[in-house]
Amino acid sequence: MKKTSNAASPLIYKGDKPFKRIARTHQSDFRTNFLKVPFDPDNIYGKYGAFLMPNDANAGLNFCKDFRQEILDRIQKRYPRLTATQHDGLYANMLRSEHIPWNVFIPMAHDLSATAKVFNKILGADEIDEVTDIRIEWAPEKTKCLNDNTSFDTYIEYLHNGKTCGIGIEVKYTEEGYPFGAKERREVMENEQSRYAQVTKSCGWFITEISNRPIRETALCKDEFRQIWRNHILGASMVGNKNIGKDKVEKFHSITLYPHGNQHFNVILPAYEQFLTDEGRSTFGYITIESLIDLLDQHFPKTKEYQNWINYLRVRYPF
Repeated sequence: MKKTSNAASPLIYKGDKPFKRIARTHQSDFRTNFLKVPFDPDNIYGKYGAFLMPNDANAGLNFCKDFRQEILDRIQKRYPRLTATQHDGLYANMLRSEHIPWNVFIPMAHDLSATAKVFNKILGADEIDEVTDIRIEWAPEKTKCLNDNTSFDTYIEYLHNGKTCGIGIEVKYTEEGYPFGAKERREVMENEQSRYAQVTKSCGWFITEISNRPIRETALCKDEFRQIWRNHILGASMVGNKNIGKDKVEKFHSITLYPHGNQHFNVILPAYEQFLTDEGRSTFGYITIESLIDLLDQHFPKTKEYQNWINYLRVRYPF
């Protein structure tokens, strides 16, 4: 019989930075005390306690119980086939951010009026007349935008004065910056005719110290800023773009969602704003998971289902 443990893992992964170490312990405790399922002390990933065993992962325990079946159905529709690595990242790994959009935004889709109120608060204006769609892991047709695989973790489509607009959300948990891939390096560092460069220089969102220089010479291509920038200009590539049909937007906002304890983003997000013009700043924002949960509590109905969901988010993600 396979050896398992119902306790939180006592092991510490030596490669963890301080926040990730705290998060790993938190998720191990959540698995023990909230989900009440064991971990596999012999598994290379599971032995640290924040990785669900196969049966629990396949049962969807990485997702909020009150909306679990709907989430699983929508994941199956979105990803008919996943590699083993992709499956583990979404279903089993409690430390990655992939599960967060499903747990946060699928329940929001049940009350689009409340969702509009939440995002009007985030944007700081009564700009959203009606939320018309919520999409997880979505991008417009790539050959007509950035011509790469950049996508939004969540995309909110809404109407403002009868015009279609969008909010692209980048969700972070324990992640920080990331190194170049080979194709991305060629596009960013070697090709000044790339869509990255063209959109950055033409959109009016970046100060002249950025837009008048080769992209490879700017801070945008540094590991800590690059993904924030790519998601921001993916939205810029959609503004007024008639080539993408109904996905064309009149206005766009890029929002990063992250936990307050991730100090990397507490520093990097304000630093990124320094690269933006006034117009660019009006298209960019960020909010902590903790602050978002408070807004959900304020604006969503006080039904048992929603209260269970909000309690789940409060227990699972903040520290």
